[in-house]
Amino acid sequence: MTDDYESRVREAFPDSTVTAGAKGRLWVTLTPEQLIPAVGTLWERFALRQLAVIVGEDLRDAFQANYVFTGERVIILQVRMDHDKPEVPSLVGRIPGAAVYEREMKDLLGIVPVGHPDLRRQAIPEDWPEGVYPLRKDVQIPRPEEKAAQEGA
Repeated sequence: MTDDYESRVREAFPDSTVTAGAKGRLWVTLTPEQLIPAVGTLWERFALRQLAVIVGEDLRDAFQANYVFTGERVIILQVRMDHDKPEVPSLVGRIPGAAVYEREMKDLLGIVPVGHPDLRRQAIPEDWPEGVYPLRKDVQIPRPEEKAAQEGA
């Protein structure tokens, strides 16, 4: 049985799948193009302005970014994207605090927050190999002895 809050969320996101979880948490599945308007909907219709965290995932066949908003309830916006083109619009213009999480997703998974004003590395060292993302399931991290052998060859 759905409660009034869940019904309102389903009504607000008619083109998305809304899934209810424990403790009243709701997951809304979106495309990258729906993210910015969805954040506006959370702000305007549900007064959810607190972005608690953004968590990226490698699902093997796709990537997913989970935007956790907290307030009266917790709503997680799940944005699934192509494994070959892991891009989402940046939320920095609306939520400056998203900058840290977006840079982390870029560093660790290679998910690009399009429009982010500063994509300097944050979670990995500056000398980390370009294009190697440590949280991808198919990652091959070069060992120090392999790197030394390659440089000496």
